[in-house]
Amino acid sequence: MEEAASRARFLDGPQFMIPPPQEGNGQAVRMLRSHYRRPRRRRVRNGLVIEAYGTLLIKEPRMSERTPISLLSREFPHVGGHVCGHVCGRVCGRVCGQVRGQVRGHVGTWLRAVCGLVSLMAMVVVVGACDQSAGNGGAAAANRASPTADEAKATGAKSAEPAVGAQAAAPASAGGSSATSEDGSVDGPPPIELDPPLLDFGILPPSVAKEGTVRLVNKGNKELEVLTVQPSCKCTTIDDISGKKIPVGGSIELRATMKSQSAPGKKSADIKILIDGYSQVIPLQLKQEVSLPVRVSPSYLNVVKGQPTTGRIVIESIDKQPFTVCAIGGKKPNLIGFDSAKDAPRNQYLLDWDFDRDFAPGEAKRYWLMETDRADCPLVDIFVRHESTVVLPRGISPTEYRHTFGRLEQGGTYDFVLDLTKIGADEKIVAAASASSAAKVELISAVLEGEVMHVALRVVPNPDTLGLTWIPFTVYSSTGRQADQAVWGQYVPKGLTGCYGR
Repeated sequence: MEEAASRARFLDGPQFMIPPPQEGNGQAVRMLRSHYRRPRRRRVRNGLVIEAYGTLLIKEPRMSERTPISLLSREFPHVGGHVCGHVCGRVCGRVCGQVRGQVRGHVGTWLRAVCGLVSLMAMVVVVGACDQSAGNGGAAAANRASPTADEAKATGAKSAEPAVGAQAAAPASAGGSSATSEDGSVDGPPPIELDPPLLDFGILPPSVAKEGTVRLVNKGNKELEVLTVQPSCKCTTIDDISGKKIPVGGSIELRATMKSQSAPGKKSADIKILIDGYSQVIPLQLKQEVSLPVRVSPSYLNVVKGQPTTGRIVIESIDKQPFTVCAIGGKKPNLIGFDSAKDAPRNQYLLDWDFDRDFAPGEAKRYWLMETDRADCPLVDIFVRHESTVVLPRGISPTEYRHTFGRLEQGGTYDFVLDLTKIGADEKIVAAASASSAAKVELISAVLEGEVMHVALRVVPNPDTLGLTWIPFTVYSSTGRQADQAVWGQYVPKGLTGCYGR
C-alpha cells in the first residue's frame, strides 16, 4: 500500500489506550516505555493496516479523512472482521504477553487487569462494527465486486493501480463506486494524471522568474471541467484555466511561473486544482533552489541561544569550475585540508567556522560575506541567524531583507528598489537616511501599486570607501513609521580583478 494512503481513526467508543507505567519501578518501567513508543505495524489483506502505538489506527487507501468506525464499516465491510480477529487476537494479546513477561508483582497484576479490560472494550466496539458491516456494507461490497457493463468496457475489464501523479484517480473514475457527499460530489480525487507530476525549476539565481508547463490528462470515462486553480504562494502565477473542459483521454496545459526568492536556499510551493463533481483537490507540487554560482551548504549559520557555535560549511561551484576563496568576513578563511600557498584552486572546499572566533562580540551582521575570485560571483552572503541579527518590524513590513550591490569600483553608485507592505491609504514615504559613514542612501521615488509600495533608493559611497561595506539605513513614512534595512557589497580600486581581500 502506498505511503500516501490516508488514515482513519476509531472515533466511536473508547480509545484503546495503554496506561503508562508508574514511576519507581526501575528497569521494567524503562523497558515498557521503550516498547510502547515503538510503532508496531501489521499488514492484513484488502489493503488494511492495523497499528498499535498507544491508540489503534487503521489505514485504508480509499479513506481520505479521519472517519468513525460506523462509516468505515459501512463503506468497507471487510474492516469489521479484520478488526475483530486481528486487533483482539494479535494486538491486545501481544501487549498483554509483553506485560506478563516483563513486569512482576503488584504492578504486573495491575497491568494484566488493564489489558483484560482493554480487550473486553475492543471486542464490544468491533463486534458492533461487524454487525453493522453485515447489515449495511454487504450490498456495497457486492456492487464493488461486480462492475457494470459500462465500467468493464471503459476499463478494458482489468484493474490497474493509479499512476504516479494521478492522485489515486482509479477508484473515482469507475463511475459510482466511490462515496458521494450530500451535494452529490464524489468524495475522492478526480481521475486526472499530472504530466509531469512535479514541476522542478532546478537551480535559479536570486529574484528570477521561470515558467513551467504541466498537462492535466483525463483518465476517466467522462468529460471533466476545471472549477478553479489556486497557487499557495504569491511567488507563483498561473494561467486561468477555470471553466476549461478535458475530454476523455484528452488533456489541457497549465502554465505556471515561479519567481525565486532573493535569499539562497530551497523553496517549495503547490497549486491546488479543483475539478467539478469531486470533493478532493489535486495538488501540483513546485520546487526550486536559489543559489549563486558559488553555493554554500547549509546556506545559513544557526547560532541562536542553545545551538552549536561551531561547525563546517561546504563551498562549491555549481558549474564545477575551480575558484579561490579569497576571504570571509574580511579575514583569511579556515579551509580544512587546503593550503593556498601549496594547493591549486578547487571547485569545492570545506570551511571551518567558529562564531566566537570569527565574529567580534556584538558586531555580528545579518550576513557573513565571503569573497571569491569569480567575476560572476565576487561575493557570497551567508545568513547569520542570531539574536543580534533579528530585524524588528516597526509597522512597515519589507517583502525582502536581502539587498546587495555585489562588487563595485570605488565611487560607484547603486540603485535598487525596496518593496514595503502594510502602508496606510494616505501614507507616503518621505525620506531615507543611512546610519553608516561609508555611504549615503537617497530616496528617489515611492510608488504605490496595489498593496505594495515600491521605494526606489540610491547608494552613494564616500570617495575613499573601499572593501566590504555594510550600510544600515532607515526609510520613514509621513505618519512617523519606519522600516530598518541594510544594503551591502564591496568597493574595490578601479580596474581590479580577482581577489581584493578586504
